[in-house]
Amino acid sequence: MLRKIALSAATIVTISTTALAADLARPVAAPVFVPPPAFSWAGIYVGATAGYARGYHHYDDLQGAFLGYPGFSDQRSNGFAFGGTLGVNFQAGSLVYGLETDINWLTNSVTYVDPNGGINNFFPSVTNDLNYIGTLRGRLGLAVDRTLVYFTAGLAYAGVENTIQYNSFRFPTWNVPYYNVDTTRVGWVVGAGVEYALAPNWTVKGEALYVDLGTTEANWVSPGSPTFPAFANYNLNLDTTAALIRGGVNYKFDWLAPTPSIARY
Repeated sequence: MLRKIALSAATIVTISTTALAADLARPVAAPVFVPPPAFSWAGIYVGATAGYARGYHHYDDLQGAFLGYPGFSDQRSNGFAFGGTLGVNFQAGSLVYGLETDINWLTNSVTYVDPNGGINNFFPSVTNDLNYIGTLRGRLGLAVDRTLVYFTAGLAYAGVENTIQYNSFRFPTWNVPYYNVDTTRVGWVVGAGVEYALAPNWTVKGEALYVDLGTTEANWVSPGSPTFPAFANYNLNLDTTAALIRGGVNYKFDWLAPTPSIARY
């Protein structure tokens, strides 16, 4: 009887030891670290831009008061553009999309006096100033690691001043055409660019924008003169467009960037 009990106990101990050894020998998978993408464009960013701006100033003289005959004239202004940027990016795979707003101050100004446009010794002159341009744009781009190629379009607004007058050697200036239109004009903007990440939070970019600010009408009512009848209305249509080529640097905050995760199996 005692022998049977001893054999049973030995058998139980052997089975338990074998099971425990098998459990100890079984490998346990360690947590796997899943790194974030090589570079994430997601986040809010601020930046600065600087570059070249060209303004295109076109006007139609509807009644011929300025040119002496119905027609049109064009001037171009060149200047320096500098300003600031605020934006946000979201990223889904290689697709990057977001919103950006910016404002640039410009030094564009051009004055032209027509030496051949004299009518009764009136010599028309025009000064066009493009003082600032701001935009609110969407951005859509394709990212290849640290390089982003993007298209952008949206709303544009600008401060434009047009001063158009006659220089007269025969009549007082109060009875010759004079136009001064200093307004904020609203239009649209379209462009494209390339951005590159120098570091996790710093990027540089180059982009080109085309801005169309639409048409503004200027009106002058003659007080009366030998050339311009009293109370006659004279109108000009003023069209302003601009092209910007600029570079920029941005600092990106990582508030929207993906974080590393731990995968457990």
